[in-house]
Amino acid sequence: MPSKKSTVRAPLTFDLSESLLKKVDDYRRKSGLGSNSEVIRSAIQAYDFSSFRSDDKAHRQISVRIDAERKKELLKIARQKKASVGELLRAALEELSEPPATASGARTAKKGKMVKKQARKKTAKKAASKKKTARKKVVARAAKKAVKKTARKKTARKKVVRKTTAKKGARKAVKKTAAKKTARKAVKKTAAKKAKAKKKAARKKRR
Repeated sequence: MPSKKSTVRAPLTFDLSESLLKKVDDYRRKSGLGSNSEVIRSAIQAYDFSSFRSDDKAHRQISVRIDAERKKELLKIARQKKASVGELLRAALEELSEPPATASGARTAKKGKMVKKQARKKTAKKAASKKKTARKKVVARAAKKAVKKTARKKTARKKVVRKTTAKKGARKAVKKTAAKKTARKAVKKTAAKKAKAKKKAARKKRR
């Protein structure tokens, strides 16, 4: 193929497998190239089409722009090899080696790593926050239970105190009643004794 580059770009549409599409994207990011077309042009320039063998894998369509002169050569090679231009380009992409890392490619890769790291940190923070919230809820529930239990104990103590007070009051009332009865009996006895003494005195005077 000629080394001289043509300034005229011609559109070219062909099919690629998912793995090759991913390879094109990865190559573009790592190499810092501006488009898929530049990746395809690099693959065409690097590939030896004399070693081409046809394939029959499932593919997806992709559109790129290459030099018009380069496209003519591809069409000529395709006729010679009794294959499609897409088959030629897929073979070229299969053989495309890893690109040297550029400043822009390195920045993109670094940015991707930082994004993943930040995402992991956010996930870890969310998990820690959920655990902390769960612990707080458990502590709050335990505190509520303790308060309720204390309130029940106080209520029970008050009931016991009331019952005890009521019993004491009843005992005092019984004692008072008993004392009153005893006092009445004593008064009656004293009155009876006085009455007997008066009767005896009255009998003596008559004699």
